[in-house]
Amino acid sequence: MQTYIGQIKTPQDALIIFEACRQGLLKRVHHRLSSKERNEIRSGHVFVWDEHEAGMRRWTDGRTWSPSRVSGSFLTYRELSTKRRPRRHNKMTPVYTYKPNGLIKQSFSICTASNQKLHLISYITKDDVYAGSLLQPSADPNLKQIDVPVGLYPELNPLDTNVGAPHSSITRTLLRHSSSIIDHQQQATPSLSSSPCVSSDDDDPTMSSPVIYYTPSSPPMTSSNGNNCLSSSTLRDLPLPTDSLFSSIPTVSSEDKRQLQALHCQLRL
Repeated sequence: MQTYIGQIKTPQDALIIFEACRQGLLKRVHHRLSSKERNEIRSGHVFVWDEHEAGMRRWTDGRTWSPSRVSGSFLTYRELSTKRRPRRHNKMTPVYTYKPNGLIKQSFSICTASNQKLHLISYITKDDVYAGSLLQPSADPNLKQIDVPVGLYPELNPLDTNVGAPHSSITRTLLRHSSSIIDHQQQATPSLSSSPCVSSDDDDPTMSSPVIYYTPSSPPMTSSNGNNCLSSSTLRDLPLPTDSLFSSIPTVSSEDKRQLQALHCQLRL
C-alpha cells in the first residue's frame, strides 16, 4: 500500500523517494486509499503519487488535521481529536484538541522539468521523531545507489538539505510549540483563530489540504570558493516588501501575523 516506510527529514529525502519511484525501485500510489487502507496508516508510512497517473491532486486519509504550518519546504499538520469539547461562552476558545499520540503529517509537492507533478505525504508520531527510530531514505542502504539527477527536480534551499541537521522539519515545528503542548497534548489546543480545521476528505474543496509546487529554477549564485551564497550588495538591492503585500496575505493566524510583522520590521532596518 505505502510507497516507503521511514522518516522524511529533508527535501533531499523526498527527492530520493521520487527518484526511486522513477527508477522502479519503489511503487507510487495509483488510486485513492480505501477505507481499510486508510485505517492501516501508521507512523513511518510514506505515500507518493503522480497527479496525472493517479488522477488525483488532493490526498484523502479520513482524518482531521490542524491548519497547516510551513516548515522549511514542507507543509506540516497535526492530527486532531474528533471529540468536541463542551462549548463555552467565550467564542474565541477552540473546540478541538490535538489527538493524544496522534500522527504528524508532512506534505511535499513539486513540478519536475518535464512538468510531472509529484506529491509526497508522510506520517510520523512525536515519539518516533524524538526517538529517531525510523530510517531516513538518505541513510537507507537499500537506496544508497539512488543518484538524484541534476536539472530534473527543482533547486532546493541548501539550508534544508543538510541530512545531518539536528532538527528536521517536523522537529522544528514541534519546537515552536510550548512544552505544555508537547508534553500535555490532551490539554493543548491548536491555533484555529483564523484557519478552519483541515480534513483530508476533499469532497468539499474548502476542506482540502493546500498544495505547494516547487518548479525548477536557475542554479543559485556561487562565491569564489564554490559555496552557494548571496553577496551583501545583492541583499541590499533586493526590494523591500510593501505594506500591501503583508496586508493581502489571506487567513493567517495571530502567531503568523506577529512573525510577519517582526520580519517586516527587520527588513526595513
